[in-house]
Amino acid sequence: MTEPATEPAPESAPESAPESAPEYTVTAMKPFGAVVEARREGTDLGALDIAAVRALVAEHRVVVLRRFRAFADKDDLVAYARRWGSILSWNFGEVLDLEVHADPKDYVFTPGPVPYHWDGAFAEKTPTHQVFQCVKAPARGTGGRTTFCDTALVLDGLPAGTRAVWEGLSVTYRKEKTAHYGGHITAPLVQRHPHTGAPVVRYAEPLAPEDFLSPLFLDVEGLPEGTAPEDFFAEIRERLYDADVMYEHAWEDGDYVVTDNHALLHGRTAFTQGSPRHLRRVHVL
Repeated sequence: MTEPATEPAPESAPESAPESAPEYTVTAMKPFGAVVEARREGTDLGALDIAAVRALVAEHRVVVLRRFRAFADKDDLVAYARRWGSILSWNFGEVLDLEVHADPKDYVFTPGPVPYHWDGAFAEKTPTHQVFQCVKAPARGTGGRTTFCDTALVLDGLPAGTRAVWEGLSVTYRKEKTAHYGGHITAPLVQRHPHTGAPVVRYAEPLAPEDFLSPLFLDVEGLPEGTAPEDFFAEIRERLYDADVMYEHAWEDGDYVVTDNHALLHGRTAFTQGSPRHLRRVHVL
């Protein structure tokens, strides 16, 4: 997919910031998402009211926190994330460092693209929020944007007949278990957001073994007679990547991003080999 040349245009002029933090501005973006920007560079992120940011995430799905002081180490990030709730701990710990590995065992540690998925598909519990910290952003123009799809917007835009078909589908995912995830699960394509009750799409794109380390295989049940799985894969891909339901975040050094993992799917555009890109991610249950 061609990378947009510019940032998404603001939906409106900056709104007033949360009452507890008048030194911040909040700007809504199209088609979704919001940027909370500190008026003073290096402001302490801990001073921003968690309840206010949580409300913004519920409304906008993705909240970018910008111009705040960078956490010096992982423990600081974990301490902040704990203010949001209990943290999902993996066998590698509570923080995943997303950066290129010299000998990658999974495609997320390469500079290649990461197709849409939701976090926690193979975990015992699905995290509610993702908390990201950008330690080092990729060089401008080299790719590496994180892609988000608001699946509620996708469902709202479907023709009635297509939506009825989707609501009757279930998908089985098969992935060889790696160090911390994988296995065999079956899940309805359309589910209910556990906190709002709104319908959302839970879907991970198939990963062909010739194109990706740790491939992912899909079996779809409930398709209308005569519909090939490949036709469904093509149709859902077109709808998930439509510009009206998708936001691509161009990282800047020091960015924090908090997302609604139940409402969104996310992925990544490819980036140039050798371009710096280091994110840290924590899952909040």
